[in-house]
Amino acid sequence: MKVLISYDGSDGARQALKFGLSLKCKVEEYKIVYVIPTIVGISASFDSYIPESVYEGQDKTADEILEKAKKFLVKEDVNYELIKLNSNGQEIARLILDEALHDNVDLIITGTRKLHGISKLLLGSVSSGIIAHAEVPVTVVPP
Repeated sequence: MKVLISYDGSDGARQALKFGLSLKCKVEEYKIVYVIPTIVGISASFDSYIPESVYEGQDKTADEILEKAKKFLVKEDVNYELIKLNSNGQEIARLILDEALHDNVDLIITGTRKLHGISKLLLGSVSSGIIAHAEVPVTVVPP
């Protein structure tokens, strides 16, 4: 079985990774995916300049997040691939689903931050988007 784990370093993502690793006797390969979110300007009514250092900082943060996941994976002695994607304005859930389709995964595991109300409205829910459009089974793990 091939498993994709959506990983952003949050408590929910760490729990998702731990849950995924509990299935290691059935998993041939893990795909650990982190999507660098798009930087959104303060207002859509004017162009804003975003310094290159901000993008470099995001890339460094992504590497640090995936490095933390790697520490779990190495301890478990499993076959894995770390995948870093840049959202470039696309929906994060869609990118994760595209990666799952591209890699022919059998299961997607994702965490949740259990957002409610205005937080969910403003920040969205990657796990909800994955569930809504997935073509393979999805397991959502709480923090």
